[in-house]
Order: sequence, then structure tokens, then C-alpha cells
Amino acid sequence: MKISDDTVTILKNFSTINQSLLFKEGNVLRTISPLKTVYVEAVVSEDFPKTCALYDLNKFLAKISLYKQPVLNFDEDKVFILTEDSRRKDYIKYASVKVITTPPDKGIDLGQVAVSFDLSEEDLDWMRKSAGISGSPNFVFESDGENVWFVASDVKDDAADVSRIQIGKGNDSVFKVVLKVENFKMIAGSYNVSVSKKGVALFSNIKLNIKYYVAIESGLSTFGE
Repeated sequence: MKISDDTVTILKNFSTINQSLLFKEGNVLRTISPLKTVYVEAVVSEDFPKTCALYDLNKFLAKISLYKQPVLNFDEDKVFILTEDSRRKDYIKYASVKVITTPPDKGIDLGQVAVSFDLSEEDLDWMRKSAGISGSPNFVFESDGENVWFVASDVKDDAADVSRIQIGKGNDSVFKVVLKVENFKMIAGSYNVSVSKKGVALFSNIKLNIKYYVAIESGLSTFGE
């Protein structure tokens, strides 16, 4: 099978969340961070023929980068990376599922959505850069009912730098959703965001069929007056 550029981009993103990956038979790729604070699910154009685990996803991607039009062949105990004429060939052995962190079989149940809003690629990129300059550990989405703001700061330090962007109009709903900057592993792009009181924020990419479920800081977040 051949692998598309979009799928390679998704796999590169997955490698920033978990160094290992369990491929499941079919066209859905899923991963979860070792601390289980970020869960990602993506639907891709390829149909993977078997379930297998790779311990070092970055090494797999580095091997793929050596080929202009790589062909993948998933064997019983290894995956082959080769040219169409088979003149060049690599293979990587599968890992035991027991030695890697794998996502739950049933995925993540978001539960009832408490608040929702849109986040543009431009605003997300700007805030990531600003938070990086300030060393801010938290991203906050908050609304006074009239406007929705995207904030970067340290919610536990009143003297910390603060960056703010107005990202939308409110709908009379008052909330404050606190997340860790380190859990923002999303591919660059615009997102629809939904947050539940169960402690999970869902970021759905506008262009790619990929969804990120990110744990919120429940003890620091509030919904309602």
C-alpha cells in the first residue's frame, strides 16, 4: 500500500504525543499520551491491513522519508518500506503491545457539551508563540457571556504575563476552561471546540478528519455564574 502526505503529517503529529503507535486494521488511527491527558483519533484514506505495534514511530517516519514514493507491506512480524520496483527495501519489526501505551478500545466519551466555540488557525498560532515567549503554562478559554477570550498565562501566579485574544461573541454562557499548554499537540489549523463538564475538551479540525480530546484542569475550571 502507498501512504498519503496527509497521513504522514498525521503520523508525525502522533509522534509528538506518543513515541509508539498501535496500528489497528482499518482506516482509523488513534493514539494517547503516556499520561493519558491527550487522546487523538483520525480517519485516513488508507485501509491498514492488520493490527500491529511500532515502538519507535519517529524511526518509522525517518525511514519513510528516505523514499520518494514509499510502498508499505505489512507482513506477519514486520513492516516493509520499499520502492515500487523493490530495488530498495527496509523493514522494521513489530513491538509487543505490552510495552507501549495504547488508547482505550472504546475511545473517549465526551458527554454532554457545556460550552462550544470556534478557534482559528491564526489565533491558535499567535497564542502558541506568545505563550512560548512568556513561558506560560496555561491556556484559558473564558467568557463573561458577551465575548469569548483565549488567554495564555499562569493561573496560579497573579504576577505572570498575560496574553489575550477575543475569539468570538458569547451566548450569555459564563465559563472559564483551564488547560495545560503542554497538552496542546494539535496540527496547525482551525478547530471547532466543545467542552464537557466531565473534564474533557474536544478539538475537531476543520479540514482534516482528526479530533483531539484534551483533559481540562477541572479544579480550576468553572461553568456558570
